[in-house]
Amino acid sequence: MATSEERQKANLARMKEIMAKIENTTNDFDIIAELHRLLRKQYSHSLKWHMIVFKSEVDSCLWHLENIRKKEIEIEKRKRRSRKEPKEGLKEVYYDSSEIPSAFKLDYYMVYDAEGNQYKWLKCTLNARANIFAIPKSMIGECKLRWSEEAEQKWGEDKIGQIELMERSICN
Repeated sequence: MATSEERQKANLARMKEIMAKIENTTNDFDIIAELHRLLRKQYSHSLKWHMIVFKSEVDSCLWHLENIRKKEIEIEKRKRRSRKEPKEGLKEVYYDSSEIPSAFKLDYYMVYDAEGNQYKWLKCTLNARANIFAIPKSMIGECKLRWSEEAEQKWGEDKIGQIELMERSICN
């Protein structure tokens, strides 16, 4: 029979595989359900704080994935209709939304350009799912969740985790 540590290690490895699959496929309903099932399991070797941050990051990624999925559906609907591309072609970047041909407006999204101190419209990439789970995947360690460099960039230093580790050492 497998030990608790071996099961946790296998579950975390499976979660990492599932996240990679979600990033590479559009048919992801079943694997998202499996990810949710794995998230409900107990991971006693991981710190509670790391589990809270991990679940929060996965939820955030899944929310972002839902927006990407909506965008993919819109793009599929538009592909069915014929669109005429301008003779000069489409640019990767526009600085005014009125410059974008109306049939292609949904292919662009707005971002702020700090260098130019203005907003610009960038063409959507086809692989918007790539690295959507970067932070949660980086937190999966050998047999427990850990504080990764990516998590530190977003959440800051792991002071709560350090306190929790100290409390665990005192209690044990």
